[in-house]
Amino acid sequence: MPLKSFEKHALSEKWLEVIKDFDCNGSANSNFEKLNTFLKNDALRYNKDNFSRTTIYIKTGECVAYYSLAMNAIKEPKINVEDKYQSLKSYPALFLTRFAIDKKYKRTGIGKAILNEIIRNAYKNKEIASRFLFLDAYPETISWYLGNPLFKILYSNLTERIENCCEKRILKDLNRRLKQGYEIDCDLDENINIDVLKKNCEKILVSHVNNIFDEIKHENTLLEICHSKTNLHFENNRPIIKLINFNTRQNSDSIRNWLKEKDNFLNMDITIPLYVDINKYYSAIYG
Repeated sequence: MPLKSFEKHALSEKWLEVIKDFDCNGSANSNFEKLNTFLKNDALRYNKDNFSRTTIYIKTGECVAYYSLAMNAIKEPKINVEDKYQSLKSYPALFLTRFAIDKKYKRTGIGKAILNEIIRNAYKNKEIASRFLFLDAYPETISWYLGNPLFKILYSNLTERIENCCEKRILKDLNRRLKQGYEIDCDLDENINIDVLKKNCEKILVSHVNNIFDEIKHENTLLEICHSKTNLHFENNRPIIKLINFNTRQNSDSIRNWLKEKDNFLNMDITIPLYVDINKYYSAIYG
């Protein structure tokens, strides 16, 4: 869709009346409602305090889309860059912090057109270099981004977020079980001394953790597809839970294909970290 028929403006007090009815199909407590709320309540303050810059698109006196940009860096050793840059500890990135289309303009092509314009402007910027565009996609929008093969998943970041989410859920359920006196079958050593007692306690905890994780896998089939397991260990008497068999080379296609399915939503409160090589994207779109 050509953007010539839309007005494009940096958000300012002048446009507060224009954005007041913006609605990207938000319902109460949804991620889309967070996007509505940010534009109407926070975006202008973020502009003034230099935390992001919000741009709006207007047609017939209504805001039909907006995006917010900030600076960032990607710290990911497995990003595909030229050999001479692989020794860098981080890579300059433009952070697409928010991106939303009004529900009346969904499926019109305006989202793709705006994304192309963001990439073109970043590529042609003569003052600030950004090799990558980075964003955190809500589960409800991940399939739209991954429909473009140029968008890649930051698998290490995704793994860490899922680990944190699983850990919170497991520890919450574990505390609930212990308070309720929940019993679980577990073979224990009969010879009781302090070391054996400690090992027995760890066995019970591991059995609980594995049992709870099986419930999580049932709710989130991606973990089942990747044959993921958990590893429980202790650091300074604090239980640490890590995912095993998730972030592996053989699972990368499975993760991407699962996330591309529109009805597959992670039943976890996380966003999906994505990035795209600005140079490659610009060449693919503009030649």
